[in-house]
Amino acid sequence: MATTFGILAALVLAISAFVAFKVKEEHQAQIDASKDLDIAIGVKEKTSKALGEEIDGLVVDKEAANKARDDFKAKLAVQKEENDAAKAAVAEKETELADLEESVAKAEDDLKELGPIKELAPQIESLKADISELEDELASLEANNSRLAAQKSSTSETSEKLSEILSFRTTGKSLPTLKTRVRSISRALGFVTLAGGDNSGVVNGSKLSVMRGNDKVADLTVTAVSANSATADIIATSIKEGESVIVGDKVVPFVESAK
Repeated sequence: MATTFGILAALVLAISAFVAFKVKEEHQAQIDASKDLDIAIGVKEKTSKALGEEIDGLVVDKEAANKARDDFKAKLAVQKEENDAAKAAVAEKETELADLEESVAKAEDDLKELGPIKELAPQIESLKADISELEDELASLEANNSRLAAQKSSTSETSEKLSEILSFRTTGKSLPTLKTRVRSISRALGFVTLAGGDNSGVVNGSKLSVMRGNDKVADLTVTAVSANSATADIIATSIKEGESVIVGDKVVPFVESAK
């Protein structure tokens, strides 16, 4: 009987030790998961603040680009007025020259002496010099006008690009040019880290799709973004049956599932 009790006691001790080991192991796993969660929360708070500051900066850049565009429009309007005035001055001088040449021709017919013609000749030469000077000025104004038009076009393109980027960020969508990959996976917490971040066009809060070839494996929701990396939760209900997200999978802007 004593031997039986001894065996039973040993079994109870062994089972107790095994249960204690499992409890300790589970407790350590919960501690590790809690640490990972604290790190993810810290990253989210930092990137959220950085994203807000960047959006404010983009708004300021857009307003500056719009102001520069409006300034160029004003300069172009002034330049056009100056061009028109120069053209009118050239036309006026040409009219005066034609009148003087007509007077010279009439004088040649009516007068036999060269005195009056010699007096008109210096005026004609002076008017020709004035016309040449105005034509040079007009050419310079037109060249400046072309330069301002080119600058206006460049400023408008910059403004449109900034507007497009700001539009995607404020509507919570990643840029359509986004292409990155899964860098690591935390299956216990159900999230992944991406090899690309803000510089690649990832926007916090946006939905992304994990692709393998032409097939969609799952969808993600971006939870934190830094310059060159991001974290995203895996949407469990979107995972393709029989598949799982793996390191190296391609990540693109959200793709609708085929019906």
